[in-house]
Amino acid sequence: MALFESGRNRRRIIQIAWIAAFWTLVGMLDAFNTHALADSTYLMQTHFYDFIRYLRVSVLAAFTSGIVCGVVFLFFLRDRFRTKTFGFALLINSIAISALCSAFSTVAYAIFLSLRYQEQILSDRVLTETRQWLASGLYIKNLVLWTIVAFITIIFINVNDKYGPGIFGKLLLGRYHRPREEERIFMFADIRGSTQIAEKLGHIRFFNLLNDFYRIITNPVIDTSGEIYQYVGDEVVLSWTMERGLHQGNCIRCFYQMQEALQHYAPRLRDKYGIVPEFKVGLHAGMVTIGEIGVIKKDIVFSGDVLNTTSRIQNLCNTYQVNILISKSLLDRLHLPPHGYRPHRVGLIQLRGKQLRMELYTFLREDEKLPVRPPIAST
Repeated sequence: MALFESGRNRRRIIQIAWIAAFWTLVGMLDAFNTHALADSTYLMQTHFYDFIRYLRVSVLAAFTSGIVCGVVFLFFLRDRFRTKTFGFALLINSIAISALCSAFSTVAYAIFLSLRYQEQILSDRVLTETRQWLASGLYIKNLVLWTIVAFITIIFINVNDKYGPGIFGKLLLGRYHRPREEERIFMFADIRGSTQIAEKLGHIRFFNLLNDFYRIITNPVIDTSGEIYQYVGDEVVLSWTMERGLHQGNCIRCFYQMQEALQHYAPRLRDKYGIVPEFKVGLHAGMVTIGEIGVIKKDIVFSGDVLNTTSRIQNLCNTYQVNILISKSLLDRLHLPPHGYRPHRVGLIQLRGKQLRMELYTFLREDEKLPVRPPIAST
């Protein structure tokens, strides 16, 4: 299905599934809690209380509202308020989701009455009982409960965004509590001429440009199953597991999707800043040690020579006058190059402190020629 082909949509669907599961669990526990306290609630004061029916309706309503609210938040609300302050976005999103939850809760109770009385949901009896329920303490309890649940859900999703796709879950499961070794692909992406751009725009406008640039390239990273490891000034470090990075050439496709996204927003950037930034990337793969680090501010850190090597490869883009460089060792493991582009050997380099030389490649369009080749570099 086309819906699942985008890494962004896959991520959203997984998040919606987690939201629905969490809300279903809350709905189930709430039904049991209501049953345990039924002698003092509105339900037990009526003659028609049926726990099994109430449990089924509660679980179904929680599951359905979890899916609908998840879709509304992840596909509409989050992107709409992404540029607002965190507190403002949290408040507005929580109110909107709480309103949806309240509507679902009301409809669920009306369905419960309809099933119990074997009457239409819009019958006078059902509507009268529903209005009475809206004035009861049980409704207030539900409203408070699902407002808190919505608030927790939005906080959880924002924390997950802070760490990046899939990382927060690994932190919760303690996957990196003890250091471990993994083979990963890294991409260092750097804005060309950032110093001159900063001098031209000033520090505040340049910072806003960086923020817009990172926002623009985020979706291509997600769509190609990448992870944003670090923002370092005008440079961003991306990472893939070997399986995800090699799949359909994701690590290479990411670069071209980033370029396409930047071209799409070029008119807006030019109007706002008078400039459209260009960027260059270096790619390499190797073993790294991964683990949690820090005490009052924990983070997941990669450590290994592959990071230094990838950074040096990216720096050579200026030397070879290209926008992308990839090590031959990584290129050999990619099954297919991006459509419409061909790999081209640019040179053999000697990295500083290394005895072995490394072959570097770039990608060119079929009608494109490599700039004049510089001498062998040592970096």
